[in-house]
Amino acid sequence: MNQKRKILLSVTGMSPAVVTETLYALVTEKNFVPTEIQVITTEQGKNKLLETLLGIEGGRKERKGALQEFIEDYGEQYGFSSIHFDESCIHIITDKCGQNLPDIRTPEENEQAANSIVQLVGNLCQDEDMQLHVSIAGGRKTMGFFMGYALSLYGREQDSLSHVLVDAQYENLPSFYYPKPYSHLINKSDGTQIDAKDGKVMLAEIPWVRLGLGVPEDLKQQAISYSDSVKNAQALLEAPLLTFLSPMEDCLVTFGSKTIKLAPRGYALFLSLVIAKKQGWNVGTGNREEARTIETYLNIYSQMKNDVEMENRLKGANNDLKNVLSESRTDINKKVMANFSLGKGAKSDYIPFSNRKTGNYELNIHLDNIDISKIESDLKRLKLI
Repeated sequence: MNQKRKILLSVTGMSPAVVTETLYALVTEKNFVPTEIQVITTEQGKNKLLETLLGIEGGRKERKGALQEFIEDYGEQYGFSSIHFDESCIHIITDKCGQNLPDIRTPEENEQAANSIVQLVGNLCQDEDMQLHVSIAGGRKTMGFFMGYALSLYGREQDSLSHVLVDAQYENLPSFYYPKPYSHLINKSDGTQIDAKDGKVMLAEIPWVRLGLGVPEDLKQQAISYSDSVKNAQALLEAPLLTFLSPMEDCLVTFGSKTIKLAPRGYALFLSLVIAKKQGWNVGTGNREEARTIETYLNIYSQMKNDVEMENRLKGANNDLKNVLSESRTDINKKVMANFSLGKGAKSDYIPFSNRKTGNYELNIHLDNIDISKIESDLKRLKLI
């Protein structure tokens, strides 16, 4: 049986020791042993990682590296013999032309770092069976912020976030990577020595808000930026607002500040739900609601599409209303998910929900936040209000 993936994801700059320090704290304090390590950094940061953690200089393996030393020092005690980390696990931030960034110095480069981090976290979170631990201990402060924010956007219940705290006299010492289980003297900048065994490294777990947006398709295709992710999240956190635009035939509805063209089926269900909510009845397949639901739905639907097949599906006692409503909700769901860049499993008040017990559909938006004034004359003509 394959071992469940556990990933330590870290940002680093020119101090790669934060990776092994975090690793030490996770293993010894939380008994969390990653199966692999992933790091996002710059070109300079990559070279430093290869040199210190893997012992690679100029493309050649020159020595063990701090990661292998850690495995040898603590593997037997905590029950592991390997942690996957090689050059393929290092993700370099690139500019708009796809060139590796040596460092992050400008606002534009900072924006590219944000995009790279959000996309990497989102892509890793696609694997529902994987557990992700995100460390914000390394790199520039903005990089840590972007990591935490990306986890809020796309992280799952099993994921976690932390910073690592290192004893002041050991912090930033070039040859300190983690507390050794045995005496090991290292040099300080003033020429004196200090024992790596006595170093104190503590994990500071950080609570985070899980927005549960899922991983959208455009993120997988790298078609969404950090700023777009922020806008979409903000739009969903605000109170939902609906405005139905004229003419009805265009099927246009403004969701907050986004105007979306719905499919005829989706529009018919959406408007039926609003009318029912205003008039105090339910859209659904129950005996008391069925006839009124069909009448209202077809009345609206016929304004967009002259479809004899739909009329036939909804006629008679053995009608197909249950499937029609389900298909219509799916139409709405697809449009909202695409326009707000939501992933599988994400929830939004803009998407109607069905009550399995009653067979009714409901819209969780307050009537004060729904504007049908622009199509009021059409609704009166159709005798829907």
